[in-house]
Amino acid sequence: MLRPLDIILILVMVATATVTYTIKYSVEATLDEVRALEDQIALEQNNIDLLKADEALLAQPSRMARLAEFFAAELDLHPAEPEQIATLDQLPPIAPEPVQEELPPLVEGNAPDGTDIVITGSVTP
Repeated sequence: MLRPLDIILILVMVATATVTYTIKYSVEATLDEVRALEDQIALEQNNIDLLKADEALLAQPSRMARLAEFFAAELDLHPAEPEQIATLDQLPPIAPEPVQEELPPLVEGNAPDGTDIVITGSVTP
């Protein structure tokens, strides 16, 4: 005959087995998602490497020189003249330092004209 303790222990074993299998399948599903994301990351990194190689090929100086010669009439490119480079005296002057505004001294109570003197950082009296 089964005692109540035996029945409780059997139920606990069944419950733990159920929880264990549930966790196991949950972890396997998560692991599959991680592997899929890692594959996607590897694919994107390969695409980035391919695009960098393509950019290096397209930006070769010899290729750019050939394109500049071929499209010289349409682009109307000329070498930079020394007059196009500005000197220091041709640059706009640096903005002068702001003048400090003299504020009335803080006093307790009211000003002589009857207004309340409260000076904040954003409002000048």
